[in-house]
Amino acid sequence: MNEENLSLSYAEDILTATLSGEIDHHSAIAIRTHIDEALFVKRPKLLVIDIGRVDFMDSSGLGLIMGRLAKASELGIRLAVANPSPRAVKMLKMAGLDRLIQK
Repeated sequence: MNEENLSLSYAEDILTATLSGEIDHHSAIAIRTHIDEALFVKRPKLLVIDIGRVDFMDSSGLGLIMGRLAKASELGIRLAVANPSPRAVKMLKMAGLDRLIQK
């Protein structure tokens, strides 16, 4: 995985996954693995997926978010999406995930 695509930080029961660059099928697989490992180790109360630095996200990025929502729900962890672009907001709304957008 290109380390520039994901940065993880943990503080006060919040795991923040900051994504950047292009999120496609290949990068989404590696990002998913790293986020899931951190969820199991840290067991935060909230997972924040920050997509403010994402230049491009196709359906794989949406799948990444949906999959993390399912995984987080299994573990009793809330999920929020931070800093979505207007295009990402449209994608999230079409998928019925706009409730996850952090205000």
